[in-house]
This record gives sequence, structure tokens and C-alpha cells, in this order.
Amino acid sequence: MMNNSTVSNIMKLVIGLIIASFALKIILSLVGGLFYVAFKFGIPLLIAFFIVRWLTGSKKYNNRRYY
Repeated sequence: MMNNSTVSNIMKLVIGLIIASFALKIILSLVGGLFYVAFKFGIPLLIAFFIVRWLTGSKKYNNRRYY
């Protein structure tokens, strides 16, 4: 077994934490961007979709069959 000094163990820990913080920053920025796109475009599209369905009055007896 190789015994590492305390200083090298601390340096490895610090470097590992720095790399982990960069990885978390990248992942969280991507997730935040996806949430931004979902709320920027998704919510208005859903509202428009439900308004159109409400205005056209989707009736249950309106069965259209296209052959």
C-alpha cells in the first residue's frame, strides 16, 4: 500500500471539490436553461391550446369519421 502525505490528500480533496463544483455549475445551468425554455414557450402554447379548445367547443357528440 502506498501511503500518501496529508498535504497531498488535502490537495486531492480540494482539486476534486473544484472539479465537482464546475460540473455542478454546468449541469445546473443546463437544467435552468431547459426550465426557462419550458416556461417561455411551453406555458403560452398550453394556454393558447386550451383557449382554442374552449372557443371551438369540443363536443362529445361531434364524431367525425374520415374514411
